[in-house]
Amino acid sequence: MASRLTNQATDAAPDLLPGTGRHRTMLFPRRRTTPRTARDFVATTLTEWGETSRLDDMRLCTSELVTNAVLHGAPVGRLVLVRVESLDAELRIEVHDSGEKRPTKRVPEESAVDGRGLLIVAATADSWGVKERTGPGKCVWAAFDRAKNGAAPLPPHTTGPQGDTS
Repeated sequence: MASRLTNQATDAAPDLLPGTGRHRTMLFPRRRTTPRTARDFVATTLTEWGETSRLDDMRLCTSELVTNAVLHGAPVGRLVLVRVESLDAELRIEVHDSGEKRPTKRVPEESAVDGRGLLIVAATADSWGVKERTGPGKCVWAAFDRAKNGAAPLPPHTTGPQGDTS
C-alpha cells in the first residue's frame, strides 16, 4: 500500500529553524472545490498574520497550484497539502501531492482553455519551483519576496506557537 500525505510537511522546509518564521498547513481532499477552499485557507491565514500586501497574488497562485495538484498530481482518493510560510525574506505557498508526475510550464495554443497555470504562477510570484518530498510525490511552491512587496520584515524572534497553528 502506498503511503499517503499526512499533515506533516517537515521535508518542505528543512532549513526552517524555530524562531525564524511561522507556518500553517492544511490537508484537502482531491475535489473540484478544493482550489476555492485552499484559497480561503491561505487568505484567512495571511490576514490573521497581517501579511496582506500581496494577498490577491498569493490567492491566485494558490488557486493555480492547487488546481494542478487536483487535476494532474494527486491520485484518486489521495489528499493535497497546502502550507503557508512567513519567513524572514519571503512569504511562501507550497502545494504537496503524492503524484509522481512533475509539472512543466508549457505554452498552450491560443484557443486552448487550459494549460496556463504555471505561466500565471511564473508571472505573478517572485519565484517558483518544484522539489522532491520524502516519500511519494512532490512539492510545488511559489514565493513572494518581502523586499519587493513592501511587507514588513519579521521581528528577530517570533514568539508563540510554531508549526501548525490552525
